[in-house]
Amino acid sequence: MTTTRRGSTGRLAARAAALNLEGAAIVIGGIALVVGVLVSLPFFWGRSVPIAGPSSLSQLLAIVAGVVGVLAYVVGRLWHRTALSPFGGRPDREPGATSAPRSIGGAGVFDTVVIALAHGIIALLGWIVLGAVLADSFTDAVVYFVSATVLTGVAVGVTAYAVFLSATRMDLMRMSSVLAVFAIVGLLVAMLSAPDPHWWKLHLSALGMSDSISSLTFNVTLILAGLMLAAIARYATDLSGTAVGPRSAILRVRVCLILIGVFLAGVGLFPLDVSQVLHNVSAVGMLIAFSLLIFWVPKALPEAPRPFLIFGYACFGAVALAAIFFVTGYYVLTATELIAGVIVLGWLTVYLRVSGAAERV
Repeated sequence: MTTTRRGSTGRLAARAAALNLEGAAIVIGGIALVVGVLVSLPFFWGRSVPIAGPSSLSQLLAIVAGVVGVLAYVVGRLWHRTALSPFGGRPDREPGATSAPRSIGGAGVFDTVVIALAHGIIALLGWIVLGAVLADSFTDAVVYFVSATVLTGVAVGVTAYAVFLSATRMDLMRMSSVLAVFAIVGLLVAMLSAPDPHWWKLHLSALGMSDSISSLTFNVTLILAGLMLAAIARYATDLSGTAVGPRSAILRVRVCLILIGVFLAGVGLFPLDVSQVLHNVSAVGMLIAFSLLIFWVPKALPEAPRPFLIFGYACFGAVALAAIFFVTGYYVLTATELIAGVIVLGWLTVYLRVSGAAERV
Protein backbone atom coordinates (compact mmCIF):
# COMPACT_ATOMS: atom_id res chain seq x y z
CA MET A 1 0.00 0.00 0.00
CA THR A 2 2.81 2.37 0.93
CA THR A 3 4.64 1.69 -2.33
CA THR A 4 1.47 2.30 -4.32
CA ARG A 5 0.84 5.54 -2.46
CA ARG A 6 4.38 6.72 -3.11
CA GLY A 7 4.06 5.86 -6.80
CA SER A 8 0.82 7.79 -7.03
CA THR A 9 2.37 10.78 -5.24
CA GLY A 10 5.34 10.69 -7.62
CA ARG A 11 3.08 10.66 -10.66
CA LEU A 12 1.06 13.58 -9.31
CA ALA A 13 4.23 15.56 -8.63
CA ALA A 14 5.55 14.82 -12.12
CA ARG A 15 2.23 15.84 -13.66
CA ALA A 16 2.18 19.09 -11.69
CA ALA A 17 5.76 19.86 -12.73
CA ALA A 18 4.93 19.16 -16.40
CA LEU A 19 1.86 21.41 -16.25
CA ASN A 20 3.84 24.18 -14.58
CA LEU A 21 6.47 23.89 -17.29
CA GLU A 22 3.83 24.14 -20.02
CA GLY A 23 2.40 27.19 -18.28
CA ALA A 24 5.82 28.82 -18.18
CA ALA A 25 6.35 28.03 -21.87
CA ILE A 26 3.03 29.69 -22.72
CA VAL A 27 4.06 32.80 -20.78
CA ILE A 28 7.42 32.89 -22.58
CA GLY A 29 5.63 32.46 -25.91
CA GLY A 30 3.20 35.26 -25.06
CA ILE A 31 6.00 37.63 -24.16
CA ALA A 32 7.81 36.74 -27.40
CA LEU A 33 4.60 37.34 -29.37
CA VAL A 34 4.36 40.88 -27.98
CA VAL A 35 8.04 41.47 -28.73
CA GLY A 36 7.53 40.26 -32.30
CA VAL A 37 4.59 42.62 -32.80
CA LEU A 38 6.40 45.63 -31.33
CA VAL A 39 9.55 45.02 -33.38
CA SER A 40 7.77 44.37 -36.69
CA LEU A 41 5.06 47.05 -36.51
CA PRO A 42 7.36 50.00 -37.40
CA PHE A 43 8.91 47.96 -40.21
CA PHE A 44 5.59 46.97 -41.81
CA TRP A 45 3.60 50.11 -40.97
CA GLY A 46 1.44 51.39 -43.83
CA ARG A 47 2.76 49.15 -46.58
CA SER A 48 2.30 45.74 -48.12
CA VAL A 49 5.26 43.37 -48.22
CA PRO A 50 6.11 40.25 -50.23
CA ILE A 51 6.11 36.87 -48.52
CA ALA A 52 9.77 36.13 -49.27
CA GLY A 53 12.82 37.92 -50.55
CA PRO A 54 14.47 41.21 -49.56
CA SER A 55 12.46 43.37 -47.11
CA SER A 56 9.82 40.65 -46.92
CA LEU A 57 7.64 39.15 -44.23
CA SER A 58 9.68 35.97 -43.90
CA GLN A 59 12.98 37.83 -43.82
CA LEU A 60 12.15 40.03 -40.82
CA LEU A 61 10.18 37.24 -39.16
CA ALA A 62 13.12 34.86 -39.44
CA ILE A 63 15.61 37.36 -38.01
CA VAL A 64 13.44 38.20 -35.01
CA ALA A 65 12.61 34.51 -34.43
CA GLY A 66 16.30 33.60 -34.57
CA VAL A 67 17.27 36.18 -31.94
CA VAL A 68 14.32 35.29 -29.71
CA GLY A 69 15.12 31.60 -30.13
CA VAL A 70 18.61 32.08 -28.71
CA LEU A 71 17.25 34.04 -25.73
CA ALA A 72 14.44 31.55 -25.12
CA TYR A 73 16.93 28.70 -25.00
CA VAL A 74 19.08 30.47 -22.40
CA VAL A 75 15.99 31.23 -20.30
CA GLY A 76 14.96 27.58 -20.57
CA ARG A 77 18.35 26.36 -19.38
CA LEU A 78 18.16 28.68 -16.38
CA TRP A 79 14.67 27.47 -15.48
CA HIS A 80 14.83 25.91 -11.98
CA ARG A 81 18.62 25.93 -12.18
CA THR A 82 21.38 27.99 -10.64
CA ALA A 83 23.85 27.78 -13.51
CA LEU A 84 24.02 27.28 -17.24
CA SER A 85 24.61 23.71 -18.37
CA PRO A 86 23.65 21.98 -21.61
CA PHE A 87 21.72 19.06 -20.11
CA GLY A 88 19.45 19.22 -17.10
CA GLY A 89 22.00 20.50 -14.63
CA ARG A 90 23.98 17.27 -14.85
CA PRO A 91 27.20 17.32 -12.87
CA ASP A 92 30.44 17.93 -14.64
CA ARG A 93 32.17 14.65 -13.86
CA GLU A 94 35.01 12.74 -15.33
CA PRO A 95 34.14 9.30 -16.75
CA GLY A 96 33.52 6.83 -13.96
CA ALA A 97 33.69 9.44 -11.20
CA THR A 98 31.26 9.23 -8.30
CA SER A 99 32.10 12.45 -6.52
CA ALA A 100 29.57 15.16 -5.73
CA PRO A 101 28.54 17.53 -8.52
CA ARG A 102 30.79 20.50 -9.12
CA SER A 103 29.68 23.94 -10.21
CA ILE A 104 29.36 24.58 -13.91
CA GLY A 105 32.27 26.63 -15.21
CA GLY A 106 33.10 28.44 -18.40
CA ALA A 107 32.95 25.24 -20.45
CA GLY A 108 29.32 24.70 -19.47
CA VAL A 109 28.43 28.26 -20.42
CA PHE A 110 30.23 27.90 -23.77
CA ASP A 111 28.45 24.62 -24.50
CA THR A 112 25.08 26.18 -23.74
CA VAL A 113 25.76 29.24 -25.89
CA VAL A 114 26.72 27.05 -28.86
CA ILE A 115 23.55 24.96 -28.56
CA ALA A 116 21.47 28.13 -28.10
CA LEU A 117 22.92 29.55 -31.32
CA ALA A 118 22.02 26.32 -33.09
CA HIS A 119 18.39 26.67 -31.99
CA GLY A 120 18.36 30.28 -33.14
CA ILE A 121 19.77 29.44 -36.56
CA ILE A 122 17.34 26.54 -36.97
CA ALA A 123 14.50 28.98 -36.31
CA LEU A 124 15.94 31.56 -38.71
CA LEU A 125 16.55 29.13 -41.57
CA GLY A 126 13.33 27.24 -40.95
CA TRP A 127 11.15 30.33 -41.30
CA ILE A 128 13.09 31.44 -44.39
CA VAL A 129 12.50 28.05 -46.04
CA LEU A 130 8.82 28.12 -45.11
CA GLY A 131 8.54 31.65 -46.51
CA ALA A 132 10.10 30.56 -49.80
CA VAL A 133 7.68 27.63 -50.07
CA LEU A 134 4.68 29.86 -49.36
CA ALA A 135 5.91 32.49 -51.82
CA ASP A 136 6.01 29.84 -54.54
CA SER A 137 2.54 28.68 -53.52
CA PHE A 138 1.07 32.22 -53.58
CA THR A 139 2.78 33.70 -56.63
CA ASP A 140 3.04 37.53 -56.57
CA ALA A 141 0.95 37.74 -53.40
CA VAL A 142 1.62 40.49 -50.85
CA VAL A 143 0.76 40.75 -47.16
CA TYR A 144 -0.86 43.85 -45.64
CA PHE A 145 0.91 45.44 -42.72
CA VAL A 146 -1.62 44.38 -40.08
CA SER A 147 -1.51 40.75 -41.18
CA ALA A 148 2.26 40.85 -41.51
CA THR A 149 2.63 42.21 -37.98
CA VAL A 150 0.28 39.62 -36.49
CA LEU A 151 1.91 36.76 -38.37
CA THR A 152 5.35 37.86 -37.21
CA GLY A 153 4.19 38.00 -33.59
CA VAL A 154 2.58 34.57 -33.77
CA ALA A 155 5.61 32.98 -35.46
CA VAL A 156 8.02 34.48 -32.93
CA GLY A 157 5.76 33.36 -30.07
CA VAL A 158 5.59 29.80 -31.40
CA THR A 159 9.37 29.77 -31.80
CA ALA A 160 9.97 30.90 -28.22
CA TYR A 161 7.45 28.38 -26.88
CA ALA A 162 9.07 25.46 -28.73
CA VAL A 163 12.66 26.47 -27.98
CA PHE A 164 11.95 27.05 -24.28
CA LEU A 165 10.49 23.56 -23.93
CA SER A 166 13.39 22.12 -25.91
CA ALA A 167 15.85 23.77 -23.53
CA THR A 168 14.14 22.62 -20.34
CA ARG A 169 13.94 19.02 -21.55
CA MET A 170 17.28 18.84 -23.34
CA ASP A 171 19.26 15.62 -23.06
CA LEU A 172 21.53 13.63 -25.34
CA MET A 173 18.66 11.95 -27.18
CA ARG A 174 16.99 15.26 -27.96
CA MET A 175 20.36 16.80 -28.75
CA SER A 176 20.91 14.18 -31.45
CA SER A 177 17.75 15.39 -33.18
CA VAL A 178 18.77 19.05 -32.85
CA LEU A 179 22.18 18.32 -34.37
CA ALA A 180 20.67 16.39 -37.28
CA VAL A 181 17.96 18.97 -37.99
CA PHE A 182 20.45 21.83 -37.78
CA ALA A 183 22.88 20.23 -40.22
CA ILE A 184 20.19 19.15 -42.69
CA VAL A 185 18.34 22.47 -42.72
CA GLY A 186 21.56 24.47 -43.05
CA LEU A 187 22.89 22.39 -45.94
CA LEU A 188 19.54 22.37 -47.75
CA VAL A 189 19.26 26.16 -47.52
CA ALA A 190 22.81 26.49 -48.85
CA MET A 191 22.03 24.17 -51.78
CA LEU A 192 18.73 25.86 -52.64
CA SER A 193 20.23 29.36 -52.55
CA ALA A 194 23.51 28.56 -54.35
CA PRO A 195 24.22 31.17 -57.07
CA ASP A 196 25.54 28.44 -59.38
CA PRO A 197 22.83 25.82 -59.97
CA HIS A 198 25.49 23.40 -61.25
CA TRP A 199 27.67 23.53 -58.13
CA TRP A 200 27.24 19.77 -57.76
CA LYS A 201 29.37 19.17 -60.87
CA LEU A 202 32.42 20.23 -58.84
CA HIS A 203 32.11 19.03 -55.24
CA LEU A 204 30.12 19.66 -52.09
CA SER A 205 32.70 22.15 -50.84
CA ALA A 206 31.91 24.37 -53.83
CA LEU A 207 28.93 25.61 -51.82
CA GLY A 208 31.32 27.42 -49.51
CA MET A 209 33.53 29.04 -52.12
CA SER A 210 31.56 32.14 -53.12
CA ASP A 211 30.75 35.44 -51.40
CA SER A 212 27.03 34.69 -51.36
CA ILE A 213 24.56 34.06 -48.54
CA SER A 214 24.60 30.43 -49.65
CA SER A 215 28.31 30.10 -48.87
CA LEU A 216 27.90 31.90 -45.56
CA THR A 217 25.08 29.51 -44.62
CA PHE A 218 27.10 26.46 -45.66
CA ASN A 219 30.24 27.45 -43.77
CA VAL A 220 28.44 28.65 -40.64
CA THR A 221 26.45 25.40 -40.56
CA LEU A 222 29.62 23.31 -40.64
CA ILE A 223 31.40 25.48 -38.08
CA LEU A 224 28.54 25.53 -35.60
CA ALA A 225 27.71 21.84 -36.08
CA GLY A 226 31.35 21.03 -35.36
CA LEU A 227 31.36 23.20 -32.25
CA MET A 228 28.13 21.56 -31.08
CA LEU A 229 29.64 18.09 -31.43
CA ALA A 230 32.82 19.12 -29.64
CA ALA A 231 30.78 20.81 -26.92
CA ILE A 232 28.64 17.77 -26.12
CA ALA A 233 31.48 15.23 -26.42
CA ARG A 234 32.15 15.18 -22.68
CA TYR A 235 28.46 14.66 -21.91
CA ALA A 236 28.17 11.90 -24.51
CA THR A 237 31.01 10.04 -22.79
CA ASP A 238 30.04 10.76 -19.17
CA LEU A 239 28.30 7.45 -18.44
CA SER A 240 28.61 7.28 -14.68
CA GLY A 241 26.30 4.67 -13.22
CA THR A 242 26.38 2.45 -16.31
CA ALA A 243 28.57 -0.45 -17.29
CA VAL A 244 31.39 1.42 -18.98
CA GLY A 245 34.75 0.27 -20.20
CA PRO A 246 38.23 1.33 -19.08
CA ARG A 247 38.85 5.01 -18.54
CA SER A 248 41.38 5.06 -21.38
CA ALA A 249 38.79 3.70 -23.83
CA ILE A 250 36.23 6.33 -22.77
CA LEU A 251 38.78 9.12 -23.14
CA ARG A 252 39.72 7.87 -26.62
CA VAL A 253 36.07 8.05 -27.66
CA ARG A 254 35.77 11.53 -26.18
CA VAL A 255 38.88 12.72 -28.01
CA CYS A 256 37.59 11.28 -31.30
CA LEU A 257 34.26 13.06 -30.89
CA ILE A 258 36.03 16.34 -30.15
CA LEU A 259 38.34 15.86 -33.14
CA ILE A 260 35.43 15.15 -35.47
CA GLY A 261 33.78 18.35 -34.27
CA VAL A 262 36.98 20.38 -34.63
CA PHE A 263 37.72 19.00 -38.10
CA LEU A 264 34.11 19.57 -39.21
CA ALA A 265 34.37 23.17 -38.06
CA GLY A 266 37.68 23.39 -39.92
CA VAL A 267 36.01 22.36 -43.19
CA GLY A 268 33.72 25.38 -42.87
CA LEU A 269 36.35 27.70 -41.44
CA PHE A 270 38.78 27.03 -44.29
CA PRO A 271 36.88 26.87 -47.61
CA LEU A 272 38.81 25.58 -50.60
CA ASP A 273 39.33 29.08 -51.97
CA VAL A 274 40.87 30.16 -48.63
CA SER A 275 43.19 27.21 -47.94
CA GLN A 276 43.03 23.99 -49.91
CA VAL A 277 45.56 22.30 -47.61
CA LEU A 278 43.73 23.08 -44.34
CA HIS A 279 40.38 22.26 -45.93
CA ASN A 280 41.53 18.85 -47.13
CA VAL A 281 43.36 18.10 -43.88
CA SER A 282 40.17 18.86 -41.96
CA ALA A 283 38.05 16.64 -44.22
CA VAL A 284 40.47 13.70 -44.16
CA GLY A 285 41.10 14.11 -40.43
CA MET A 286 37.38 13.94 -39.74
CA LEU A 287 37.06 10.65 -41.61
CA ILE A 288 40.09 9.16 -39.84
CA ALA A 289 38.72 10.15 -36.43
CA PHE A 290 35.34 8.71 -37.38
CA SER A 291 36.91 5.41 -38.46
CA LEU A 292 38.82 5.10 -35.17
CA LEU A 293 35.68 5.94 -33.23
CA ILE A 294 33.74 3.10 -34.85
CA PHE A 295 36.23 0.53 -33.53
CA TRP A 296 36.81 2.12 -30.12
CA VAL A 297 33.18 2.53 -29.04
CA PRO A 298 32.54 -1.18 -28.25
CA LYS A 299 35.24 -1.22 -25.58
CA ALA A 300 34.15 2.11 -24.09
CA LEU A 301 30.45 1.19 -23.95
CA PRO A 302 30.01 -2.56 -23.44
CA GLU A 303 26.26 -2.07 -22.91
CA ALA A 304 25.81 -0.88 -26.49
CA PRO A 305 23.35 -3.17 -28.32
CA ARG A 306 24.84 -5.46 -30.94
CA PRO A 307 22.75 -3.95 -33.79
CA PHE A 308 24.38 -0.57 -33.06
CA LEU A 309 27.85 -2.10 -33.33
CA ILE A 310 26.95 -3.86 -36.58
CA PHE A 311 25.50 -0.58 -37.85
CA GLY A 312 28.81 1.13 -37.12
CA TYR A 313 30.84 -1.44 -39.00
CA ALA A 314 28.41 -1.19 -41.92
CA CYS A 315 28.84 2.60 -41.93
CA PHE A 316 32.61 2.23 -42.03
CA GLY A 317 32.32 -0.24 -44.90
CA ALA A 318 29.98 2.07 -46.82
CA VAL A 319 32.37 5.03 -46.51
CA ALA A 320 35.28 2.87 -47.63
CA LEU A 321 33.26 1.56 -50.58
CA ALA A 322 32.25 5.09 -51.64
CA ALA A 323 35.93 6.11 -51.55
CA ILE A 324 36.83 3.14 -53.75
CA PHE A 325 34.07 4.07 -56.21
CA PHE A 326 35.45 7.61 -56.37
CA VAL A 327 39.03 6.48 -56.94
CA THR A 328 37.91 4.13 -59.75
CA GLY A 329 35.85 6.90 -61.36
CA TYR A 330 32.45 5.32 -60.72
CA TYR A 331 31.38 8.14 -58.35
CA VAL A 332 31.98 11.85 -58.73
CA LEU A 333 33.44 13.71 -55.75
CA THR A 334 30.10 15.30 -54.84
CA ALA A 335 28.38 11.93 -54.50
CA THR A 336 31.25 10.58 -52.40
CA GLU A 337 31.16 13.59 -50.08
CA LEU A 338 27.38 13.42 -49.69
CA ILE A 339 27.44 9.70 -48.92
CA ALA A 340 30.25 10.10 -46.38
CA GLY A 341 28.60 13.14 -44.79
CA VAL A 342 25.21 11.48 -44.45
CA ILE A 343 26.76 8.32 -43.00
CA VAL A 344 28.88 10.20 -40.44
CA LEU A 345 25.95 12.38 -39.38
CA GLY A 346 23.63 9.38 -39.20
CA TRP A 347 26.01 7.33 -37.08
CA LEU A 348 26.72 10.24 -34.72
CA THR A 349 23.00 10.82 -34.28
CA VAL A 350 22.43 7.17 -33.39
CA TYR A 351 25.46 7.13 -31.08
CA LEU A 352 24.13 10.10 -29.11
CA ARG A 353 20.80 8.32 -28.73
CA VAL A 354 22.45 5.09 -27.59
CA SER A 355 24.63 7.02 -25.14
CA GLY A 356 21.57 8.89 -23.88
CA ALA A 357 19.65 5.64 -23.47
CA ALA A 358 22.54 4.16 -21.47
CA GLU A 359 22.47 7.14 -19.11
CA ARG A 360 18.78 6.62 -18.42
CA VAL A 361 19.31 3.10 -17.13
